[in-house]
Amino acid sequence: MNVAFAATNEAYLSAPQLMFAISQYVRIKLGQAFIESPPISLHSLYQDMSIMTPLVFVLSTGSDPFGGFQRFALEMGFKERVQSISLGQGQGPVAEKMIKLGANRGDWVFLQNCHLAVSWMLPMERLIQTMAETPDKIHLDFRLFLSSMPSRSFPVSVLQNSVKVTNEPPLGLRANIRRAFTELDEDFFEDHPLSGDWRRMVFGICFFHGVIQERKKFGPLGWNITYEFNDSDRECALNTMKMFCTGHDIPWDALEYITGNGEITYGGRVTDYWDLRCLKTILKCFFAPHTLKSGYMYSTSESYYCPEAPGLQSLDQYREFIDQLPLIEGPDIFGMHENANIAFQYKETQAVIGTIVEVQPRESGGTEGRSTDDIVFDLADDILRKLPELIDPDNTLPPLLRLDSKGRLPSLSTVVLQEADRYNKLLVIIHASLDNLQKAIRGFVVMSEALEEVFKACLNNQVPKMWSSVSYPSLKSLGSWIQDLLLRLDFIEVSTWLQHGPPVSYWLSGFFFPQGFLTGTLQTHARKYDLPIDELIFDFKMGTVVLDQNLIRAKHLELHGE
Repeated sequence: MNVAFAATNEAYLSAPQLMFAISQYVRIKLGQAFIESPPISLHSLYQDMSIMTPLVFVLSTGSDPFGGFQRFALEMGFKERVQSISLGQGQGPVAEKMIKLGANRGDWVFLQNCHLAVSWMLPMERLIQTMAETPDKIHLDFRLFLSSMPSRSFPVSVLQNSVKVTNEPPLGLRANIRRAFTELDEDFFEDHPLSGDWRRMVFGICFFHGVIQERKKFGPLGWNITYEFNDSDRECALNTMKMFCTGHDIPWDALEYITGNGEITYGGRVTDYWDLRCLKTILKCFFAPHTLKSGYMYSTSESYYCPEAPGLQSLDQYREFIDQLPLIEGPDIFGMHENANIAFQYKETQAVIGTIVEVQPRESGGTEGRSTDDIVFDLADDILRKLPELIDPDNTLPPLLRLDSKGRLPSLSTVVLQEADRYNKLLVIIHASLDNLQKAIRGFVVMSEALEEVFKACLNNQVPKMWSSVSYPSLKSLGSWIQDLLLRLDFIEVSTWLQHGPPVSYWLSGFFFPQGFLTGTLQTHARKYDLPIDELIFDFKMGTVVLDQNLIRAKHLELHGE
């Protein structure tokens, strides 16, 4: 693997480029097919089904297999013999009646969103088991289809005795558009009075759908709120477009409003004002009168456009054109800066590296030294020895607790006591989890899932989620994080504040909640000069010499209460 990487560009060794290097390596060693999303073939899955073997669609965000299921039922001649229901509260008895009726008549039954009917999962399991025990009473044409998000409540026996398929949205813009054109019908795409304009409009809608789906990978830079756009939105937009475009005229105002500008198809999912504004702008780039003009480009790089060749009319020809699009798209097609793409690539790299670390074997042989249990046990022992059990508020310097003439505790004293309380909560969790982990390693208590997570994190030199969830923000590894925590505890209690009074210089980033310190500073000044706190602001001046020891100083900053 290292040889393959060395044979490519040296830039692949950088974190943002690692995913490109992995894709290149897989393509060279295994072939192009292994870096592309394979289409789901219901025809092949159907061959493995029977009256006793259902098909389970494992859903993910943005996926909707029902449209593909309906097309498959039409191809198999079962369009009029399909019964479906979306499960939820109170829908269990209706679904049970539907299954029994379908088993008698030989219908196809599709139960959608099983994860929303937790209370009915046990009756469903018993019903399916009963049917499996009496196959002679079931019509030979009967088939059962289920869809569910990953859920602990889904019956294990049903899952084990079923055909399972994940229905994840395709990764990448090209794969997204390719999937859309795979699901298109030839007559729908090729036979229309608008001819070439119609095909450009369909291509634009599919491209628009792919772009807004892929923008989600940029996180809050793509959308302020993550929206679950799915295949049914695209199908609804295309069907609406066909309904309005019955002749040679294109009602653009109506189409744009229904598709994205109004609160109907895509726009109906968007709740944030700025996201809706962004959606409308993106729609104009792919679905508007000017997009039908010859030579129109979807991106500034001119890599994306709708094909215009006179002989390019069939659906298969468009699919071949889509297969020639770049496998890895640039950020310009999404209207994003290259820095946004680098941030996404770095995030993907960290996820891959984290996964690789997680799947590494944990046991080592005798020739390799100590076992992983010994390593983690000693590490936990070292951390427990270094960290104090608690910050003792009884050791607080008495002047810090002296009340003023109005019976109020000094604002900065309140700040430091609150900081001590936050650090104490963190210390309690660290000590309790490590104590239990050592007991679990020795076999005195059960190794729970939470303790297993702490074990793996310690072994991988990572901060356990159990700690980070109640801790201050940090990107440090476990060793550096512990050293940083010791410095913070020393700043709060031992060498400076609680035991020796307010320091001359404050470590601003050493606070658990820096905003509280800044507010306490304003409150101190407001009380001293009898001013309303909401009228105070901070003023910043760069300097190298401290002229006034009454100023509250922070590292690299001077905070004036004026």
